[in-house]
Amino acid sequence: MNHEKLIKSFEQFADRMFTVAEGKDSEVIKVCPGWNVNDLMAHVGRVYGAVTSVIESKSIERPTTPFPTPPESSEREWAMGNFSSLLEAIKQTDPDTPLWTWGKDQNMRFFIRRMAHETLLHMRDVESIDGEFFEVDGDVACDGIDEYIDGALQHSMNPNKEFTYPDGSIHLHRIDGEGEWLIKPFGNEIVVTHEHAKGDVAVRGSALALLLYLWGRNPQGLEIFGEPDLAQAWGSLAP
Repeated sequence: MNHEKLIKSFEQFADRMFTVAEGKDSEVIKVCPGWNVNDLMAHVGRVYGAVTSVIESKSIERPTTPFPTPPESSEREWAMGNFSSLLEAIKQTDPDTPLWTWGKDQNMRFFIRRMAHETLLHMRDVESIDGEFFEVDGDVACDGIDEYIDGALQHSMNPNKEFTYPDGSIHLHRIDGEGEWLIKPFGNEIVVTHEHAKGDVAVRGSALALLLYLWGRNPQGLEIFGEPDLAQAWGSLAP
């Protein structure tokens, strides 16, 4: 997807996330067990701060500095400041700049894409408190599915992580536009094809619903064909 559209989406999602989070510091986020809004703000603030450091380093070497430590209060304001710094760093850096990342793409484009979809997910987490949701472009959400499959499903910040997958294939079918994925596990690896083919389980829904499902958010509006336990297993792999 065009990096300019992803940057614009990143800005929109962050603005919406911070707006909805205002005044909800101790509100529990049911889709993120054990977290309240302050916890989520601390998390995104740490991520934004760490990614800003990587971008500003212009280095292809794995960073040795730890993630920044959030304050004991005013987490939302701290996260907003880190977002502003990250957005400026993104806009000032050529998308093809080589950089260390924890994914297969070792350049700035990885972080543009990752931050857009990280923020989309956590925007929805905060929105789930009141149940009023920002309309997300289906093609952006579809790119998020590809980003998850290419990224978190196969790569980790922990270089020693061993990936394990459910014992059966899954077919994902987007119903609000083009998009199909067949994921077949082979030991600690997967093979992904974009085709209309039968998997051991199939999950149908909008691009956004499929994205939220893959990230373990149990959204409404999905159809499951096949073994529910296998669908649950594929929807429980996200870190």
